[in-house]
Amino acid sequence: MDKPAPMNAYAKKTRPTAARTPTPPPPPSVAKADKVEPSRIVIIEDQTAIRELMIELLEAQEQNHVVAEAADGIAGLEALLHHRPQLLILDVLLPKLSGIDVLRRLGKSLPETRILIFSAKQDPQIVRGLVQGGIHGFVNKSAPLSELRQAVNCLLGGGTWFSEDFSRTAREALASPYKGGDAMADLLTPREREIAVLIASSHSSKEVASKLSISIKTAENHRANLMRKLGVRDVAGLTRYVIRQGLLDPSL
Repeated sequence: MDKPAPMNAYAKKTRPTAARTPTPPPPPSVAKADKVEPSRIVIIEDQTAIRELMIELLEAQEQNHVVAEAADGIAGLEALLHHRPQLLILDVLLPKLSGIDVLRRLGKSLPETRILIFSAKQDPQIVRGLVQGGIHGFVNKSAPLSELRQAVNCLLGGGTWFSEDFSRTAREALASPYKGGDAMADLLTPREREIAVLIASSHSSKEVASKLSISIKTAENHRANLMRKLGVRDVAGLTRYVIRQGLLDPSL
């Protein structure tokens, strides 16, 4: 019987191929948390130095971004409706349209916008108009800038910021009946209030017509109507009314 051939020592042994589990792909890298967008802020303030100071103060914090600034009420209102910010910082005494009139025209158009008044005016009739305009905070211009920063952070966090002095004035103003001047103010249209400020600022009927793009006759009719409503007979009386209502700074 033939002997089996000796096994070659170098012959490879055949092994069954084991099933291989595919190596899973590396897990996708964890996406970085979305960067929080800074809060959009609009400033309406007629004094350039104060505006620039506020912008510098606010944008020193990364969570704040001033998207627009305006030096008068009309331009400010347009900026508000365009940018729809989270926070509005508003002065009371403004050219063309007062802070109170900005609030009146704004109405409930921007329910998500928090409103902080930054003003030196804290007379009862002004406070009444501000509170009725739905503001969320008030900082007097005589306060330190640190208070303005705290108030901004508070409002953006959903809170309100009123000093005890302001709150007391507001309670007294809202509890007392309307005075004659305040009641008459409610009878004026926004256009009549605008014309009253222009006339009190020494603008003639021709200049008023040019600024508002209306005819001289229309300007004169508005002038006659608002004087009749207010019970004043001359520009001096109209000027006193405008200053008393906080629509014009007597120092200007």
